Order: sequence, then C-alpha cells, then structure tokens
Amino acid sequence: MTALRDYSPTSPPSRLRKSAKTTGRSQSSSLSRATITQLPNRCGQLPLALQFLLLVQKSSTVVTFGLIGLTLGVYGWTVYAPNLWSKQFTKLETLQGHERRLVTTNETLKHKLAEQAEQAGSGLTAPQPSQSIFLPQTPNIPIAVPPVTTSTEGEPLVGKAPVAY
Repeated sequence: MTALRDYSPTSPPSRLRKSAKTTGRSQSSSLSRATITQLPNRCGQLPLALQFLLLVQKSSTVVTFGLIGLTLGVYGWTVYAPNLWSKQFTKLETLQGHERRLVTTNETLKHKLAEQAEQAGSGLTAPQPSQSIFLPQTPNIPIAVPPVTTSTEGEPLVGKAPVAY
C-alpha cells in the first residue's frame, strides 16, 4: 500500500528531459534510446489447441450454470412439495374430524327422534300404504328460445341504449 502511495506516474518524455538536464547529455540521444517499438498486431486466428480450450471453458460454464439451476429447482421441489403435502394432509385430517363429528351428531339426532316417535304420547303413527299421497305427473313443456339474430351488415352488437352511464 505504501508503494502505491509513493508511486506517481509520469510520462516518459518528461522523465527523459529531467534526466538529460541533470546528467548533461543531449536530449536527442536520450530520446533515441527511449523509442518504443510496437509489436506486430496478430490478427490471425488462435492456435487450434487454444481455441479448443476456450470452447471447453465456455461450454463448461454453461453446463455449470445449468446444473446449478437444476439443483436449485430440485432442491426447491423436494423442500416445497413435502411442506405443501404436510399442510394439505393436516387440512384433510381436520376435515375428516369435522365429518366424523357431523355424522355422530346426525346419528344422535336420528336416534332421539326415533325414541320420541316410539313414546305413546307423541301422536305419531306408523306409515300405512293407504295413507300415501300420489301426485299426477305433469307434462314436460319445452321452453321457447327466441331466435338469435346475427348481424353481418356491420351493425354494432350493442343496442341503441347507452352501454354505460
């Protein structure tokens, strides 16, 4: 960290000028030694082995992210599905308990009504076939459906009355 604070970037020509003044050499000789040669720009293709390694890197990156996504999906499914199943199973058990209580209550009421009917002072009698009432069957009258008119002449489907207020 201290080396970074002490470093102050300066351009090469200004350094050369300072050093030339202090050493007494001419500026042209120091500039000739400080010329920078550029490397030729290789626009050609990379070697086949390097291209293969880059392809392997890209494909392994895609496969890795795919596997991470698949792993998260399976993990979520294995955690979420049993949790949801547990909640629904608890709800089912609650509903079955309510059903058992309702059946018990219904059967208790039927039993009490039967006991009351068997008592002598209730005024109820056993049903007799001669006391049955039969209603005549009514004929089925078909309902008339008004014909549906279709508008193919470009008339609006909405009537003359306003649709909204």
